[in-house]
Amino acid sequence: MEKFLKIPYILRLLFFWLFYFAFFRILFITYHHARIPDLKHSETVMSFIYALRLDISIASALMFIPFVLWAIQQYNKTKRTHLINLWYHYVLISLVSFLSIINIKLYGELEHLMTYKDMMHLFFPDGPLNYVSLWSNLLLLIGSAGFAYIGIRIYRKYITNFSHPIENKNIRMANLIISSVLFIILYRGGFQAKVVSDKDSFYSDIAINNHIAINNIWYFGDSIVSPEE
Repeated sequence: MEKFLKIPYILRLLFFWLFYFAFFRILFITYHHARIPDLKHSETVMSFIYALRLDISIASALMFIPFVLWAIQQYNKTKRTHLINLWYHYVLISLVSFLSIINIKLYGELEHLMTYKDMMHLFFPDGPLNYVSLWSNLLLLIGSAGFAYIGIRIYRKYITNFSHPIENKNIRMANLIISSVLFIILYRGGFQAKVVSDKDSFYSDIAINNHIAINNIWYFGDSIVSPEE
């Protein structure tokens, strides 16, 4: 594990988010396994491969602020910057956990991944959560809090510390420039003209397999940025 901690902070953070997304994908498959047709479960496993581009893209978006803070730390390492980064991840991990658990629960009613409009509709008088028992709603909140706690513990133990500033100024600057370019490439999902989209995760003639491969956080964010008319 000491060798893992020697990996640069930004790279460790990317691994963390890819692991976290894969974890909730496993929960989704487990919860909705009865919806997957017989003899198609081996195809479902392929969703982890087809999910990578969107997973990496949204991970890069979530890592933008930590990347800026990390860059600041390279020139002026302070406890304040560390605390801002720490609390940013506390909130972000909690939010991702909540949205992922709610998405898993409501997929059966919605038949698609949760959007921003779905989220707003949850608390309307005729919203889905109003047809769920109080006990079930409490379990959703407890489950979200539990998974957020696990994610935060993992982050605190293996990811949280910033890399030590690079002493050589030229190498430090080159590292920041290269990292910035890589961030853009990873966010775009490659060198193609168009930014990666949910359609790039489609690989199956079974809708649920494609939905499993689509990152639910990316999908939710895209519904805010590009709402359907």
